[in-house]
Amino acid sequence: MSDPNSQPANPLLLTQLTQMIVGYRPTQAIYVAAKLGIADLVAETPRTADELAQATKSHAPSLRRLLLMLSSLGIFAEGAGGLFRATALGELLRRDHPQSQRSLALMHGSAFFWKPWGALCEAIVTGPPAFNRVFGASLFDYLATHPEDAAIFNEAMTSISARDIPTILAAYDFSRFERVVDVGGGHGALLHAILSANPELRGVLADRSSVLANPTAIRSDPIARRCNVVETNFFESVPDGADAYLMKHIVHDWSDEEALEILRNCRRAIQPDGRLLLIEAVLKGANEPDPGKGLDLIMLVLVKGRERTEAEFGALLRDAGFSLMRVIPTSGLMSILESRPA
Repeated sequence: MSDPNSQPANPLLLTQLTQMIVGYRPTQAIYVAAKLGIADLVAETPRTADELAQATKSHAPSLRRLLLMLSSLGIFAEGAGGLFRATALGELLRRDHPQSQRSLALMHGSAFFWKPWGALCEAIVTGPPAFNRVFGASLFDYLATHPEDAAIFNEAMTSISARDIPTILAAYDFSRFERVVDVGGGHGALLHAILSANPELRGVLADRSSVLANPTAIRSDPIARRCNVVETNFFESVPDGADAYLMKHIVHDWSDEEALEILRNCRRAIQPDGRLLLIEAVLKGANEPDPGKGLDLIMLVLVKGRERTEAEFGALLRDAGFSLMRVIPTSGLMSILESRPA
């Protein structure tokens, strides 16, 4: 019998694994392009590397090398005369694009986000988040004292919400409710969309003071007449008396014990016939392709939370005094877990 280790590896497998190994390179290259605003600079007219270097105060030969690498990924394209333009993919890095991913690129390429990945092995071996080891504080405590990084983080969360909102509105009918509380709702993008689509509905945006201090559409829009903004520590309490409580990407940030505190506060506040709506990734079975499992590793690196299966969500909700009614998939990564007071 021949030794399988003596057989040459499949070239396609070698290429596939190599692309995974060097996956950090596109992240940082895209980050630099987003930080320098290259997609914005070529939005109207293609430009040469020299022109872009002058506009961004960059080293022209080095910038050209970056643009060539990103062009090989299909983000920019070089035309006649060395003029670079953004492709449809690169257009998503523009600040003013309706589905702009610029803030997401800035977050993933920022030191506060990528440095903890260098301590992943320690996190796997010891358990606590890598972020705490690298920065000496939890992610949210760090962001509270680093406003520039907090702004990047919050804008990225808003960008993710903008991507998810259409899929959420298409999957769930909010018109049945009278008052919805968005617990940990950030800048209010999701709540704004829900209220815009349901003109009879009233809302409450509840989050930390450091988040609510930033300008939001909720404050300036005519919808402000139907929406209150309430400073909230959801480990202590949440605004009471509503018939719907909404949390998007909140429970996954926390351990089971911490998540139970938040959910129990929602249970104390909700009307007897109300609904709790968790918008989260629900992990799939073993060996299934699942972006949620990559998100789960982000939770391990950054915070004490994790992604969960439907059964794990059900057990958590049951311990908090809720009964999981149904899991509603959206056309995106998220699902809506609808529960009622038990």
